Amino acid sequence: MPSILLLRARQSSRSWTGLIFSTALHLILIMLAAWWVLSSRTPTPRPPDPECFVAASGSAPSSGLASSSYAVNHPPKAHQSIQRIAVNLPSSTVALPSFSSPETSAINSLSIVHSIGGGGKGRGLSFGSLVGQRHFMGRPVLGASIQAQRVAVYLDCSGSMRPYLQRVSQEIKSQYPDADIFQFDGARIVALEGVVVYGKQFRGNAPKLTEAPSPTVETELTEAGKQLFRQLRSYCEKGSLGAWLDRVLGEPYDALVVFSDFQDGVRVYDESDKRAPKLVYSDSTYRPVGTQLPPGLWQKRWLELFRQGSKGKGPKLYLFSIQQSPQPFLQACVEASGGASVDVSWLRSTHRSAKP
Repeated sequence: MPSILLLRARQSSRSWTGLIFSTALHLILIMLAAWWVLSSRTPTPRPPDPECFVAASGSAPSSGLASSSYAVNHPPKAHQSIQRIAVNLPSSTVALPSFSSPETSAINSLSIVHSIGGGGKGRGLSFGSLVGQRHFMGRPVLGASIQAQRVAVYLDCSGSMRPYLQRVSQEIKSQYPDADIFQFDGARIVALEGVVVYGKQFRGNAPKLTEAPSPTVETELTEAGKQLFRQLRSYCEKGSLGAWLDRVLGEPYDALVVFSDFQDGVRVYDESDKRAPKLVYSDSTYRPVGTQLPPGLWQKRWLELFRQGSKGKGPKLYLFSIQQSPQPFLQACVEASGGASVDVSWLRSTHRSAKP
């Protein structure tokens, strides 16, 4: 009996040894096979780009239609040369065309800024709107860069100014072909109490003023300019520059241009005596009266409207003087609007040299 148990124990130990050896051998073979597969794998080369395109008509081989091949030639990309603009003179200006893209138009139409508080757990929401703002590229005219699309021009057509009107009109039309050019006598601004004589809000009797017909060429005006000229002609033939500015300020122009020698100046009358208004202030070269411009509602209104020009919501004022500097109040309007005041006295020497 003991011999039988010993024999069974020996057979059991041999079977376990064989199983372990067989399992280890299979694992080694599997590892060797995996290593061989991975080491023998090579990356598939990328096929070259086709040099021809094959088009076949039909699907049956017996159709007898031969396939056609077309060579595809890719032309090299053309590199555009960059133009360089060199300006040597410090006083020179470069005019660029005005443009607008859909992206910038969409951005400028409405800008919304959201702000959220931090430490105090507060929430804030602010809206900033750029609707109605106008921004234009500047175009050089007689030494000034005028930023506008629609331009209204006032030319002083008094006797001393007539020799220069054609040259000035040509300069403006070369940059703004659609500019509305109005011509009236002088460049005086006359106020009675708190309103401009023959302006929008003027009612009553005006002081005695010089009156002259307008030589404005109506056929050269735009359709809107023609309608405006018919409305303000009689007022500006009497009220001169003051009536023109007071009435044109409400029109959809981006720039108001005035060309004059600015010798007429600003005049203010007192209406205490209804029969004969008294001149209380004048900074005219011909008849100066007083030293300080009396405040008036018309001045406040003009400055408020011209301040809209610096925000892109109203007209800018540009003054071109051939002789003396414009009056201080007109200079204040220029500064408020973001426009410019330019001395063009060099036109006189050019005119003298052009004479035979």
